[in-house]
Amino acid sequence: MTRFRLYLDKDKEVEWLNRMSDEGYAMDSFFCGFYSFIPCEKGEWQYQIDIGHGFFFTNPAYKEFMKEMGVDIVQNWGPWVVLRRKAREGEFALYSDVDSQIAQYKKILLMFKIVTLIEFLILIAELYGACKGVTAAWGFALLIAAIIVAFLNMVKNIKRIIWELRERKGEAVPEYKARPYSPLIPAGFLIDSLTLIFLDSIPGPLKPVLLFLSLVLIIAGAFLSVRNKEKKF
Repeated sequence: MTRFRLYLDKDKEVEWLNRMSDEGYAMDSFFCGFYSFIPCEKGEWQYQIDIGHGFFFTNPAYKEFMKEMGVDIVQNWGPWVVLRRKAREGEFALYSDVDSQIAQYKKILLMFKIVTLIEFLILIAELYGACKGVTAAWGFALLIAAIIVAFLNMVKNIKRIIWELRERKGEAVPEYKARPYSPLIPAGFLIDSLTLIFLDSIPGPLKPVLLFLSLVLIIAGAFLSVRNKEKKF
């Protein structure tokens, strides 16, 4: 069985994989948002996701450590490592103390910051191509803009999690404020980008409808983002 999902939040991804296990499906592989599942006993596995020390590969010492803990490495995808362990072994928690949890989320935060910076550089290159008259470049620029907005929201979310963990630890932390961007903004960018990329394949009457819809979503998302009160933690 195959299911398509796109997750940036590893905690939500873990929750979904564990729900699938409870329904009798164990994740077997992953590729570009497509998850492959095989039948298993209901609730047979518990999943966790870690951030590894390599890109698309696992450190041998890490592999050996997980093997000793009775943990299977299901797959590496970029820096992410999908892990599972038999549910009968008890609760599967990678990082039980607050310090190690903070360290993990700091690594994830750094990764998102680096990837966001790379996306900004790609965006500049696409905008340069668009200014040179390449129509499709506008589409790819808008697609990258949608990704950047999603990544920036994740950066804010991870900072909030780190703040909460530090407060739980008893640290005197300054007040954290965040104003998340409305998901309507990347949705509008995405529709606009796909319209421009596949402009020649879209029926004529549908083009202005899609472009108008994308514009409405972007404006509405910007309005909601500005109107949203800063969340204080």
